[in-house]
Amino acid sequence: MKEDTSGGAGERLMTLTCLQNIAAEDDLVRQIKSDLAGKSSILEMMKSYMASLRGELDNDALPFRKLHRLFELGSTPDRMAGHHYGVAIGLRTGNLRGVAAEYGNLIGLLWGVAIGGVAPWVGKSFAPMDPDDQRQVAGAAIPEGVPACRGINHFNVIQHAPINVALNTVLTFMWHLKEAPEIERQKYGHERNGGHFAAYRAFSIYDRTPREVFLLNYRFMGLQNQPPLTFLIDEVVEIADGLFLGQLLFATDRLLERYDPLAKNEVYRYQHFGYFLLFREDWNAEAKRLFPHLEIPGAVVPAGIPVQPHQRAVSVTRGSDKFTTLTLADPPVGDVDPSRMVEIRKDLSGSENIMGLLKAYSDALGEDPDTRSPLFGKLHTLFNAGIGPTTMNGFYRGARVTFQSQGVLAAFNVNTLNIVWGAARFFTPWTGKRFDPIDPARLSELTDGHERMEVPTFFGANTVAFRTYPQRIIRKVMDLAGAWVEEATEEERITYEYHARCFFFIGKPAKSIVPENKGKPVFQFNYRWKALRTLPPDNFCVDEIVQIAEGLYLGKLIYATELLVPWHPETAPAVYRYKLFGYFLLMDEEWHALRLRMGFDLDNV
Repeated sequence: MKEDTSGGAGERLMTLTCLQNIAAEDDLVRQIKSDLAGKSSILEMMKSYMASLRGELDNDALPFRKLHRLFELGSTPDRMAGHHYGVAIGLRTGNLRGVAAEYGNLIGLLWGVAIGGVAPWVGKSFAPMDPDDQRQVAGAAIPEGVPACRGINHFNVIQHAPINVALNTVLTFMWHLKEAPEIERQKYGHERNGGHFAAYRAFSIYDRTPREVFLLNYRFMGLQNQPPLTFLIDEVVEIADGLFLGQLLFATDRLLERYDPLAKNEVYRYQHFGYFLLFREDWNAEAKRLFPHLEIPGAVVPAGIPVQPHQRAVSVTRGSDKFTTLTLADPPVGDVDPSRMVEIRKDLSGSENIMGLLKAYSDALGEDPDTRSPLFGKLHTLFNAGIGPTTMNGFYRGARVTFQSQGVLAAFNVNTLNIVWGAARFFTPWTGKRFDPIDPARLSELTDGHERMEVPTFFGANTVAFRTYPQRIIRKVMDLAGAWVEEATEEERITYEYHARCFFFIGKPAKSIVPENKGKPVFQFNYRWKALRTLPPDNFCVDEIVQIAEGLYLGKLIYATELLVPWHPETAPAVYRYKLFGYFLLMDEEWHALRLRMGFDLDNV
C-alpha cells in the first residue's frame, strides 16, 4: 500500500524535479527558483505566470521565456495513463518577430482578458492503444515497439459564464464534441469530450526545442478530427512529479494537403501558440484551490494531500471559532428581520464557515441575474445586524460579494452589473482599503473646515495593483484623467503586494444615509469631498461597512442617483436619493488566508 505524509506531499508540490540535476544555473533558472520561493506550490507559481500574461501583448514576454526554459529541462515520459486535469497558462500568436512580437500577441490578449478564467477545456485522458489500432491510425509513423496511447480532451460547461457557454456551443459544432458518459460527469465534473489524439514518445517537431518529447498528434486522418485540430500537435514534458508542461504547435503551411506523418517537419512550418499544464490526481487539491473554473469534485481530491497555504498568508485553523462566529449588535439596531436572521443562521450551520456562507451567496447571485433574489434580503439583514465600528486602522484586503443594479440598470429585473462584471473583472486593479490617522489641520483642509474631529476620523484610500495589461490601461486612464494617485512604499509593495493608493475618502462612524437601513450605525467612507479629486462615478459614492465577525466587515456600495444636485455636507442625504449598488468585504490577514484557500473573488487579489 502506498503511504504518504502531508510533509512529503507538500514537498512534492514545491519541487521542480527538472531543475535538480542541471550542471549550471542560468539567469532564467535563478528567476524561476526565486518565483517559486514566494509561493505555496508550483501550481501557484504557474498561476502567477498566468496573471502576468493576462492582457500581455508581448509574444515573447518573460513568463513565456521561463516556460520555454522549463520545457527544455523537463524529462520525457514514456507513456501517460488515466485522467489529467489541465489548464492553459498562456497563448501566443505563432512565431512573430521584431516589433510584431513585442506588440502583436492578439490571441494571448483575447485569451487572457476574455476567456482564460472560464475556459471550456479542463484536461485530457489517456488509454493504452492496442497494436492493431496503432497501425490503422498511425501506420509507420509510430515505430514498432514504441508504446502509444489514445487520448481525448475534456470540456466543462459553466452555466453562469456566458463566454464559456458560447465557446462550448461553438466547439461542439466545430469539433463534434460528444456528451461525456454519466460516470465521467459525476467523477470528474466535465460535460463533453472531443479532440482525439495519438500519443507517443518522439523527437520534437518544433525547431526551437530540439529534444525528445511525449507527442500528442491530432493530425492522423484515422482520428477523424475537424479543423483546426487537424493542424495541431501538442508536446509534453514532465517538470515535477506528476506535473506536465505542454506546448501547442500548429502547422501553418500546406494546410489544404493531406497530412503526411513521414514528411519532414519543415514543410509544415509548425509555429508555437502557447503553453498548458496537465497534472495527476495528487495535484487536484491544490488545483481545486487555485483554479475554481475546473470545478473539481471532492471525490477526486485524494485524502491526505494538503491544500497549500499561501506563503505570505497567516495560517488558518480549520473550524476556528473566529471563522464560524457572527459578532452582531445586541440588541440589533437597524432593519433586522428576525425570520431572515433565522434563515441566515441555518445557512451558516450548513457552511464550513462565514466566508463559505458569503461565497455561496456570491456564487448563487452570480448565476441568478434576477434583482429580486431573496439572497439580497439576507445580505441586507446581515448588514443591519452587524456592529458599526468606531475606528478602522491599517490595511484590509477587499473582496466583491455582488453588485445590485438599480434603476435603468435593473430593467426587467435583470442584474446587468453582475453580467457586465464577467468581462470587467479583468480590468479591476482593486485589492483593498487602508486607513491612516489624519491630523485636524489636514482634515480641515480636505473638507473645507466642515470636519472637526468630533468623532474618530481617518484618511482612507483604496489600494490597487497594476500587474496585467488591462490593469495598466486603467492606470493610464487614471493618469490622463488627473486622478490623485500615490505610489505605494516599498514595504507596502512587499508586504501587501499593492502598487498604489487612490480614490481617497474620509472615514468616520456615522448613521447610514440609506433610508432602508433605518438609521443603522455604520463606519462611513465619503468620497464626495471636492479636495479628494475623486473621478466619476465614485465622486457620487459613499460606502458603509459594519463588522459581522472578528476581523471581517460587510460593506454596502452606495451611490447618489440624483446627479445634478451639487453635493454639500449640510444637505440632507435624502436629496441625493442614495441607492445600494452592491456588497463587498474588508478583512484581516487571517480571513484573507481563508479566502485564498476557498478561492473567493480571486479577481481582486
